[in-house]
Amino acid sequence: MPLRLIIAALLFLPFTLPADAAPRSGVVVSAHRGGAAYAPENTMVAFRNATKMGVDELETDVQLTKDGVLVLLHDDTLDRTTNCKGALNATTMAVLQTCDAGYWWSPGPSQTTPDEKAPHPLRGRDVHVPRLAELLTYTKRLGRKAPRLSIEIKDIPGESNFDPAGTQVAAALVPALLASGIQKDKLLVQSFFPTALEAVKRLDPTLATQFLTSSGTGQTAALNLAYVTARGHDVMAPDFTAPDLTAELIGAAHTGGKRVLAYTPNTEAAQRAMLAKGVDGLITD
Repeated sequence: MPLRLIIAALLFLPFTLPADAAPRSGVVVSAHRGGAAYAPENTMVAFRNATKMGVDELETDVQLTKDGVLVLLHDDTLDRTTNCKGALNATTMAVLQTCDAGYWWSPGPSQTTPDEKAPHPLRGRDVHVPRLAELLTYTKRLGRKAPRLSIEIKDIPGESNFDPAGTQVAAALVPALLASGIQKDKLLVQSFFPTALEAVKRLDPTLATQFLTSSGTGQTAALNLAYVTARGHDVMAPDFTAPDLTAELIGAAHTGGKRVLAYTPNTEAAQRAMLAKGVDGLITD
C-alpha cells in the first residue's frame, strides 16, 4: 500500500496529547553515517571520530548479510563505498570482511563517491564494514559519556533487501539492542518504512522510534507528523528541504510532544535556517 494511503488511514486512529508537551531544550547534533564528511561513512573510524568531536548522536544504517549478521551499511550494494561488488544480502560475513570500506573515501565530500582521480588516504588501512555488535560494544564501553545511537532500518521499496513486512531486520535488531546492556535513553530506531517501525514497537514499545520522510518522493513533513502522532512514535525527521517544514508545523509537533530533527543540512546557512524554525536537532554529515 502506498505510504500516502497508510498515513491517511492512520489519521482516523484515536490519540491524545500529553498535558505537559513542550519543545525540548538544547539542539541535538546527529552525525549522519557517523559524520561522512570527515571519515568513511558507517565505519568505526567515523564513529570514533564523531565521538571525539562531541556529537550528541551517532546516526547509522543497519542491514542483514546473506548469513543473517547485522552490519552497518547505507546502500543495498557494496559498490559505492567499498572495493567489493554486489548486493549485501547476497554477501556472507566472511566475504564482507575482505572488503575495504575506506577504498573510495576521499577527504572533503559529504558522502563517499567513487573517483579514481581523488586521493584515497585510507585505502588498505583495515577500514571495514562493521558489525552492529562492534558499535554496541564501543557505546557500552563509553557508558553515560556515549552519544545516543540512532539506528536506521534500511527498508526501501525497490532495493534488493526490501522487506514489505518490515520484520526481518527488526526481529534481529531489537533483541541485539536489549542484550547490549545500553540504557534505552541512549537508543533510537528509525526508518523510512512504516511497517519496520511498527515491528520495532511490537517487539518493545519502550524503544524510542523516529520516522524519516523524503519530500522528493512526495512525503511531506505534515504527513510525517500525522503518522508519528497517530502511531505513538517519538521523533519526526523530514528532509530539511521539505517545503512544509515550517515553524508552525514544528510548533504543532512540539504541542503534541514530538521532537523534530531535520536531515541533512550541511551548510551553515541551511543549519541556521533550520534552527530558526525551531527544530530540536540536525542530522548532518
